[in-house]
Amino acid sequence: MRKAHVLLVAGLLGVVGVGWVYAQPDTGATLTAQDYAEIGQLYAKINHGGDFRDADLWLSAFTDDAVFTIAIGPGQEIAGKEALTEWRHASFRGQTGDSKVRHWDGPPRLTPTAKGVTSGRSYFLVYDVSGKQPTITSSGYHDDVFMKTADGWRVKSRKVSFDATPG
Repeated sequence: MRKAHVLLVAGLLGVVGVGWVYAQPDTGATLTAQDYAEIGQLYAKINHGGDFRDADLWLSAFTDDAVFTIAIGPGQEIAGKEALTEWRHASFRGQTGDSKVRHWDGPPRLTPTAKGVTSGRSYFLVYDVSGKQPTITSSGYHDDVFMKTADGWRVKSRKVSFDATPG
Protein backbone atom coordinates (compact mmCIF):
# COMPACT_ATOMS: atom_id res chain seq x y z
CA MET A 1 0.00 0.00 0.00
CA ARG A 2 2.83 2.43 0.88
CA LYS A 3 4.49 1.78 -2.50
CA ALA A 4 1.23 2.58 -4.33
CA HIS A 5 0.88 5.80 -2.32
CA VAL A 6 4.45 6.86 -3.15
CA LEU A 7 3.86 6.12 -6.84
CA LEU A 8 0.61 8.09 -6.81
CA VAL A 9 2.26 11.12 -5.17
CA ALA A 10 5.22 10.94 -7.59
CA GLY A 11 2.83 10.74 -10.53
CA LEU A 12 0.82 13.74 -9.33
CA LEU A 13 4.00 15.77 -8.80
CA GLY A 14 5.11 14.86 -12.31
CA VAL A 15 1.80 16.00 -13.81
CA VAL A 16 1.87 19.25 -11.82
CA GLY A 17 5.50 19.86 -12.82
CA VAL A 18 4.86 19.26 -16.51
CA GLY A 19 1.76 21.47 -16.35
CA TRP A 20 3.75 24.26 -14.69
CA VAL A 21 6.43 24.11 -17.37
CA TYR A 22 3.88 24.32 -20.16
CA ALA A 23 2.05 27.19 -18.42
CA GLN A 24 5.17 29.39 -18.51
CA PRO A 25 5.18 32.08 -21.20
CA ASP A 26 7.24 31.16 -24.23
CA THR A 27 9.31 34.21 -25.08
CA GLY A 28 11.16 32.32 -27.79
CA ALA A 29 14.31 33.44 -26.00
CA THR A 30 17.16 31.24 -24.93
CA LEU A 31 20.77 32.00 -24.20
CA THR A 32 23.67 29.94 -25.47
CA ALA A 33 27.02 29.54 -23.76
CA GLN A 34 28.36 32.00 -26.35
CA ASP A 35 25.71 34.56 -25.32
CA TYR A 36 26.71 34.22 -21.66
CA ALA A 37 30.37 34.66 -22.58
CA GLU A 38 29.70 37.76 -24.72
CA ILE A 39 27.55 39.37 -22.02
CA GLY A 40 30.28 38.60 -19.47
CA GLN A 41 32.73 40.48 -21.68
CA LEU A 42 30.47 43.54 -21.56
CA TYR A 43 30.90 43.66 -17.78
CA ALA A 44 34.68 43.41 -18.29
CA LYS A 45 34.68 46.20 -20.92
CA ILE A 46 32.73 48.54 -18.65
CA ASN A 47 34.88 47.80 -15.59
CA HIS A 48 38.26 47.88 -17.33
CA GLY A 49 37.28 50.90 -19.42
CA GLY A 50 36.37 52.85 -16.29
CA ASP A 51 39.22 51.63 -14.09
CA PHE A 52 41.89 52.34 -16.72
CA ARG A 53 40.20 55.47 -18.12
CA ASP A 54 39.68 54.01 -21.57
CA ALA A 55 36.51 55.75 -22.75
CA ASP A 56 36.43 53.93 -26.10
CA LEU A 57 36.52 50.53 -24.39
CA TRP A 58 33.82 51.60 -21.91
CA LEU A 59 31.59 53.01 -24.67
CA SER A 60 32.00 49.91 -26.86
CA ALA A 61 29.76 48.00 -24.44
CA PHE A 62 26.70 50.19 -25.15
CA THR A 63 24.15 50.54 -27.95
CA ASP A 64 23.95 53.91 -29.73
CA ASP A 65 20.70 54.73 -27.88
CA ALA A 66 21.71 53.31 -24.51
CA VAL A 67 20.49 54.83 -21.25
CA PHE A 68 22.81 54.89 -18.22
CA THR A 69 21.18 55.75 -14.89
CA ILE A 70 22.94 56.43 -11.61
CA ALA A 71 20.42 55.96 -8.81
CA ILE A 72 21.90 58.03 -6.01
CA GLY A 73 20.50 61.18 -4.46
CA PRO A 74 18.42 62.94 -7.11
CA GLY A 75 19.77 60.49 -9.69
CA GLN A 76 21.30 61.08 -13.06
CA GLU A 77 20.26 59.70 -16.44
CA ILE A 78 22.52 59.84 -19.47
CA ALA A 79 20.87 58.85 -22.75
CA GLY A 80 22.47 58.18 -26.13
CA LYS A 81 26.03 57.52 -27.23
CA GLU A 82 26.91 61.21 -27.63
CA ALA A 83 25.79 62.07 -24.08
CA LEU A 84 27.51 58.94 -22.71
CA THR A 85 30.73 59.96 -24.46
CA GLU A 86 30.60 63.48 -23.00
CA TRP A 87 29.79 62.17 -19.52
CA ARG A 88 32.52 59.52 -19.57
CA HIS A 89 35.20 61.99 -20.70
CA ALA A 90 34.08 64.54 -18.09
CA SER A 91 34.20 61.88 -15.36
CA PHE A 92 37.86 61.16 -16.22
CA ARG A 93 38.65 64.90 -15.79
CA GLY A 94 41.32 64.77 -18.50
CA GLN A 95 43.23 62.00 -16.74
CA THR A 96 44.40 58.83 -18.45
CA GLY A 97 45.71 55.46 -17.33
CA ASP A 98 45.14 53.55 -14.12
CA SER A 99 42.62 55.25 -11.83
CA LYS A 100 43.62 53.06 -8.86
CA VAL A 101 39.98 51.95 -8.61
CA ARG A 102 38.78 48.40 -9.23
CA HIS A 103 35.21 47.41 -9.99
CA TRP A 104 34.30 43.80 -9.16
CA ASP A 105 31.00 42.32 -10.34
CA GLY A 106 29.49 39.11 -9.11
CA PRO A 107 28.20 36.70 -11.72
CA PRO A 108 25.11 38.23 -13.34
CA ARG A 109 21.71 36.58 -13.12
CA LEU A 110 20.52 36.71 -16.74
CA THR A 111 16.91 36.33 -17.83
CA PRO A 112 15.98 36.19 -21.52
CA THR A 113 12.91 38.41 -21.95
CA ALA A 114 12.44 38.28 -25.72
CA LYS A 115 14.40 37.06 -28.69
CA GLY A 116 17.61 39.09 -28.70
CA VAL A 117 16.84 40.88 -25.40
CA THR A 118 17.99 39.80 -21.95
CA SER A 119 17.81 41.44 -18.55
CA GLY A 120 20.52 41.01 -15.96
CA ARG A 121 21.36 41.91 -12.39
CA SER A 122 24.76 41.73 -10.75
CA TYR A 123 26.17 42.88 -7.44
CA PHE A 124 29.28 45.05 -7.42
CA LEU A 125 32.05 46.21 -5.10
CA VAL A 126 34.35 49.14 -5.82
CA TYR A 127 37.84 49.11 -4.32
CA ASP A 128 40.32 51.95 -3.87
CA VAL A 129 43.74 50.37 -4.51
CA SER A 130 45.80 53.55 -4.20
CA GLY A 131 47.01 52.77 -0.67
CA LYS A 132 48.86 49.96 1.00
CA GLN A 133 45.65 47.97 1.53
CA PRO A 134 42.69 47.87 -0.89
CA THR A 135 39.61 49.49 0.63
CA ILE A 136 35.98 48.97 -0.37
CA THR A 137 34.55 52.38 -1.23
CA SER A 138 31.08 51.41 -2.44
CA SER A 139 28.77 48.52 -3.22
CA GLY A 140 25.45 47.95 -4.91
CA TYR A 141 23.94 46.32 -7.94
CA HIS A 142 23.41 46.88 -11.66
CA ASP A 143 20.10 46.31 -13.43
CA ASP A 144 20.92 45.86 -17.11
CA VAL A 145 19.08 45.24 -20.35
CA PHE A 146 21.20 43.65 -23.07
CA MET A 147 20.34 43.65 -26.76
CA LYS A 148 21.82 41.46 -29.46
CA THR A 149 22.93 43.71 -32.32
CA ALA A 150 24.66 43.07 -35.64
CA ASP A 151 27.92 43.64 -33.72
CA GLY A 152 27.01 41.23 -30.90
CA TRP A 153 25.52 41.85 -27.46
CA ARG A 154 25.46 45.41 -26.14
CA VAL A 155 24.04 47.18 -23.10
CA LYS A 156 20.74 48.88 -23.96
CA SER A 157 20.25 50.25 -20.45
CA ARG A 158 22.06 50.16 -17.14
CA LYS A 159 20.83 51.37 -13.78
CA VAL A 160 23.45 51.56 -11.03
CA SER A 161 22.01 51.39 -7.50
CA PHE A 162 24.23 51.90 -4.47
CA ASP A 163 23.78 50.24 -1.07
CA ALA A 164 24.87 53.49 0.60
CA THR A 165 26.03 56.89 -0.60
CA PRO A 166 29.67 56.45 -1.71
CA GLY A 167 32.14 58.34 0.46
